[in-house]
Amino acid sequence: MIAMSTVLEDEEPTKTIMGFATLLAEDGRPMHKSWGNFIEFNEGAEKMGVDVMRWIYVRQNISENLLFGYKLADETRRRFHLKLWNVYNFFVTYANIDNWRPGGKIEKANLLVLDKWILLRLEELVREVTESLDRYDAAMASGLIEAFVDDLSNWYLRRSRDRVGPLAENKLSKEAFYQTLYLVLEVLSRLLAPFTPFISDKIYCNLTKKESVHLSEWPHLDFGFLEGEKNLVEDMVYLRDIVEKVHAKRKELGIPVRQPLIEAIVMSPDKRFEKVSVDLFKIAEDELNVKRLTFKFAKEESVEMNTKITPELEEEAKARELLRQIQEERKKMNISFTQPSIVYSPWLPKNKQLLQMIMKKSSSSKILKDESFRVETVNEK
Repeated sequence: MIAMSTVLEDEEPTKTIMGFATLLAEDGRPMHKSWGNFIEFNEGAEKMGVDVMRWIYVRQNISENLLFGYKLADETRRRFHLKLWNVYNFFVTYANIDNWRPGGKIEKANLLVLDKWILLRLEELVREVTESLDRYDAAMASGLIEAFVDDLSNWYLRRSRDRVGPLAENKLSKEAFYQTLYLVLEVLSRLLAPFTPFISDKIYCNLTKKESVHLSEWPHLDFGFLEGEKNLVEDMVYLRDIVEKVHAKRKELGIPVRQPLIEAIVMSPDKRFEKVSVDLFKIAEDELNVKRLTFKFAKEESVEMNTKITPELEEEAKARELLRQIQEERKKMNISFTQPSIVYSPWLPKNKQLLQMIMKKSSSSKILKDESFRVETVNEK
């Protein structure tokens, strides 16, 4: 590189070069064929995938030794690439089912609090990744992206699943979800282009129908219409921390999340809860499966749970378990999202609303009482 650049351009080929302390096998030893821990590049690229290999490198602190191997590659793929691909696959699958096509302007009035939050997180991500790359800090930039994808998958998408599909009734909420997630994936693919050139190009080209992500501009975002919502990101961090503490209390008491409870009471010296919106409280209550989340000011932080299980709460828990059983059986039978089925079960909820909930969420046309549990497609006799 030095020779060719000097001869052809009469200047240095690079101004900044980053390298790692030492590249070692994942067992911590130098790579040697005789030790069986040596990985030839082409073989590694074929088995791991070059995007996974690149992510291992960019996530590494360049001042430390880099461990490299197939187990590490599998962990990296599972932690990041598969999570990202599953979000993209969910979007494409349901967008096709609902016959949704991109276009139009995002209307603030139709956005739910989760939509606003993920858009603000995206704006924050673009700014921070840009600043990190300007400092040649690829490890920081890739870490920020990985944390964002984790939020996108484990919080935004998981809390929004019921908003789409043929059974979703709120058309404005559905449209807001698709517009939001489309924008997030399109911008995210451009951010990822320098790090993972292949998966980012695949996602970008399929979403936009353009030639390549590598011919697109680097993203710059400014959601001015969300100016009054800037505290939402910090509020969500605060609320998710509370959710983790309540989940920990549930685990301590041995009460599974699928069992609804009357109330969770959070004692806290931090009065931030007084400023948190009702919409955020509702998200936390749904996540925790409690009918009411109450905050009280106290000198020390603690969590109390109303553990009284009424017959109504017990029936709701059993209904949730039946729904989970039906969905697992449909998955085993490879029944599509839109194909209705008939369910036979030895137990059915007496509450008609719970029965309707199970039918709606499981795409069941009928749920009948029978001695044994089974699921049949409608066209079966």
